[in-house]
Amino acid sequence: MKNLRNKLIGLIQAVNRYPLTMLFLLAIATVNVNMINSETEDYLKYLFTFIIGSLLSVIGQQVYERFFIKVSERLVLMFGSILLTAGYYFAIHSASTFSLEIGTKTAISIFALMMAFIWIPAIKSKVTFNESFMSAFKAFFLTVLFSSVLAAGLNLIIIAIDQLLFSLDLKTYAHVLNIVLSLFAPVFFLSYTPPYPGKKDSNRPTNELSGEWEKIEKAITCPKTLGILISFIIIPLTAVYTIILLAYTILNIRGDFWTNNLLEPMLVSYAITVILVYILSSHLEDRFAKLFRKIFPKILIPIVLFQTVASILKISDIGVTYGRYYAIMFGIFALIAGIVFSFFPVKRNGLIASVLIVFSAVSIIPPVDAFTVAKVSQVHLLKRTLVENDMFQNGKIVPNSDISIDDKKTITRTASYLNDLNYIAEIDWLPAKLFNVDNFNKTFGFEETYDQPTDRSEGKYAHINWERSPAVNIENYDRMIHLYFQGSQTDLKIPIQIENKTYILKNDNRKDPTLILVDEQNNELFRFDMKKAIDQIFENHLESDSGKNMLPAEKMMVTQENDKVKMTILAASIDNYDSQYNADIFVFLKIK
Repeated sequence: MKNLRNKLIGLIQAVNRYPLTMLFLLAIATVNVNMINSETEDYLKYLFTFIIGSLLSVIGQQVYERFFIKVSERLVLMFGSILLTAGYYFAIHSASTFSLEIGTKTAISIFALMMAFIWIPAIKSKVTFNESFMSAFKAFFLTVLFSSVLAAGLNLIIIAIDQLLFSLDLKTYAHVLNIVLSLFAPVFFLSYTPPYPGKKDSNRPTNELSGEWEKIEKAITCPKTLGILISFIIIPLTAVYTIILLAYTILNIRGDFWTNNLLEPMLVSYAITVILVYILSSHLEDRFAKLFRKIFPKILIPIVLFQTVASILKISDIGVTYGRYYAIMFGIFALIAGIVFSFFPVKRNGLIASVLIVFSAVSIIPPVDAFTVAKVSQVHLLKRTLVENDMFQNGKIVPNSDISIDDKKTITRTASYLNDLNYIAEIDWLPAKLFNVDNFNKTFGFEETYDQPTDRSEGKYAHINWERSPAVNIENYDRMIHLYFQGSQTDLKIPIQIENKTYILKNDNRKDPTLILVDEQNNELFRFDMKKAIDQIFENHLESDSGKNMLPAEKMMVTQENDKVKMTILAASIDNYDSQYNADIFVFLKIK
């Protein structure tokens, strides 16, 4: 009971300690209630505005506790948090939708604010950044554990009431989860954040601070179980992973290393792992932890350096995208982190937090933010490719089908990138609906051309592009039949009435997949070779050189006939794995 009482007191203290944060959390919960009740309205802008506001208010309180004393100074910090929150809202308010760009910048802002929350207690303090990180790390996982148990328990109670007493609206579950995640979880997390020593404590006697220091020590100390997990499981696994990456780097330094896109996310995840493990193990004194801190940051430096250089070299071929921008920026950050960990004392590890916050701010503030730089790069690459192929004259695009496959891929890739991020409307020499129907072909003189998959042996698939082929000519056919064709199906029988005669369309998959049309007396009139037809569609796919699995209608249609029957299939989608064929098809039938 004592522990429960202390925890409840901690929750109340957290509410009193962060009053502005509580208001923002109530606003978040209210917005979520509206989102649950009104599925048609878009409240995302309000939701993320209040999330940003809650984080800013927490940081404002942290700054006040560390560096200020007066109540007026606290009020100024609160007012500053509200102003910055309003600034964020007005920055995103003009956008019609919560786009990928806004979402990414918001996520980066949230991440930077979380780093600031961890870093502030370590600024000019006896507490190091690594210790503050450990405190937040423990608080996060305790919050996940308690919130999960509470949510599960409340949902079980709701299920019992719904099943045993009276029916409840399905939205009740969402409302309960909203209360747990929007109110309980943040308050619970903040209750595990101790008040770190600040300006107000400078003149207080040591005996008055001893109790607070005990709370801080408890918060920043690595639990024994976590220490064992890090030292004897995570570090050895990281060592094996490191050996594999080093071996690959050394063996391929003159070959695939510089062009292998698959390796980039693996190296980024490796760098994140090394940085996290280093921070969490910074105060462990066993042999594994000491060796890890001594060796691995130095290994991180060359690996990250090589990958960052490789990412930069790719820019000349594919330009800058927002993803590559962040990959390069993270590589530079990881390189700095490796240097700090290798050559600076532990108490200076807070440098990496400041670098991360600065990099985050740079990546979201125009004109040097990731999306602006990427847009300028992709427009420049597209225009340069057009000029090199005499396709850009007097401010207009001149269609030209007689250019290299590589240039077709570059034009398609850059135009597709600009279209996906809704930048087409900002470029006056590109049509507004470039990828609708046949606009791309009319604009550039060729079909969209994408990189072909390197391995087609395991499986193949293709889909019709309905946007480019919204209408299909079915003149001179008697009937249209829609069916799902499966190579393993044996019971397909579809009766068809044509001019008072009954025909049956069935399948025969004993050898090769086949559609068979028979008359009322079960006499076979026609066999349609489905294997041959599907193989022809995949051959059309290969001949297109587009590398795209969305094909126009004419490439998804195959006709076979004899002197009695003409049959055409239009495949909406097909796939083939080994000898298994599956297709969603329309069958057009003509009895001669």
